[in-house]
Amino acid sequence: MKEQRDASSAFPWPPAIYGTAALLAWALGHVAPAQLTLPAGMRWAGWALVALAAAIAGAAEISFLRAGTATLPTSPTTAIVETGIFRFSRNPMYLAMTLALIGLGVALSQPWFWAAALIAARLVTRFAIEREEAYLTRKFGAAYLAYSARVRRWL
Repeated sequence: MKEQRDASSAFPWPPAIYGTAALLAWALGHVAPAQLTLPAGMRWAGWALVALAAAIAGAAEISFLRAGTATLPTSPTTAIVETGIFRFSRNPMYLAMTLALIGLGVALSQPWFWAAALIAARLVTRFAIEREEAYLTRKFGAAYLAYSARVRRWL
């Protein structure tokens, strides 16, 4: 009998997906430029969105540390984190990575980052979030189901 692994994934899909998406968006911006002319204020708003994404990711990391549970899906989850930023989103780290790509697209006037953000969010939903939800339901049962009924997947 095969022993079931106590983690939602054996591979850290989200960082790989978002990192690849960012690299592809950057490369496409050089190979097939789709540059937009945005006002300077909009570009600053893009950088503000990147900063907001960093703050969300930092808040999520702090919540994980306070709960004493792992950040990466390759490690066992020891607690359902329901406090801090997790009161508003079950996946603030992935939300932050998506917002960072969107913000980069605005800041750099490069719409390839927007497409990359949408595709990455869909891939992360399929290859990470759905697996994490199944894992957390198996591990925590009714407690996780109650949390997921109260708090949305993304926002």
